Amino acid sequence: MSELKDRQELVRGDQASAVLNNPIYQEAFVMIRARLMEEFQKTKFKENDERNEIWRKMQTVEWVDKHFKQVMQSGNVAKATLVERGKKFIPGI
Repeated sequence: MSELKDRQELVRGDQASAVLNNPIYQEAFVMIRARLMEEFQKTKFKENDERNEIWRKMQTVEWVDKHFKQVMQSGNVAKATLVERGKKFIPGI
């Protein structure tokens, strides 16, 4: 990967980390997960359409969280690569 690409990945990773560590984001995800679980538990056994829709929503929430974590991890890898090459990271570049 080029140095510019590594720096871009590092910035993206830092931004993803800031989101993941934001208390409002964390609160929202806890609340959304809990609310979806409550909705699921309130459904009747034969309410397949409702259960499937809630399941899809739960998967979407997890997909979004996973994406942020993958971007953050890519940033960590890029940072390690830059450090290994002896490059200094200048925030915002």
